[in-house]
Amino acid sequence: MMNNFQIVDKLFKHENKNNSNSYQVSCSELSQNLRNLNEQQQTYFTLNLESETSLMSVTSEEEYEMDNLLNTFDSITKNNMNKNIIKAFFAFLLDKQNIDLITDFAENGTLESSQALKKAKNFCQKFNNNNKYLQKLILHPIYGKIFEFYLTFEAQKWLYESKVQEKDKHLVYINFLKLSCANKIYLNNLVKYNKPKKSKFNDRV
Repeated sequence: MMNNFQIVDKLFKHENKNNSNSYQVSCSELSQNLRNLNEQQQTYFTLNLESETSLMSVTSEEEYEMDNLLNTFDSITKNNMNKNIIKAFFAFLLDKQNIDLITDFAENGTLESSQALKKAKNFCQKFNNNNKYLQKLILHPIYGKIFEFYLTFEAQKWLYESKVQEKDKHLVYINFLKLSCANKIYLNNLVKYNKPKKSKFNDRV
């Protein structure tokens, strides 16, 4: 039969054993948690790196396409392209079937259809086919919105169905105008075109 001292000693050893086992379990859990955390951090870092790399790739690709568009636009001869595109846009703008686009989309329902159409006709009649007026059109608070809509959704359809020459160059011009509507800073690429002035003197012998 064990005396009190032996019982206490046995209980103490049992408690130490339990504490040791508990300590080992705690260390094991802690180690596993640290490994899990490290794996999560590594996964997060990898995903972030892939996301940033993908974003940089997309950005670089967009910048390349934009630079390519600007370079192509600067290199093409633009005779009558402005005139052709604006003429087609005005035909779209003054079409009675599109009057709701003016009243609802641009005028926010503040004008009757007849008033909106009359206002649009006055704007078209006062328009001159040059880059200065083209900039004014893009910057116009009402017709600039409709022009961007037209360039985005209607202009290519008009182009493919039209009889204009050099459709590929017209398409470059349309894409450039779309870019300028989205970012007004590119309007600076619209170089003013000056027709050669006639001489004041006749070439008489």
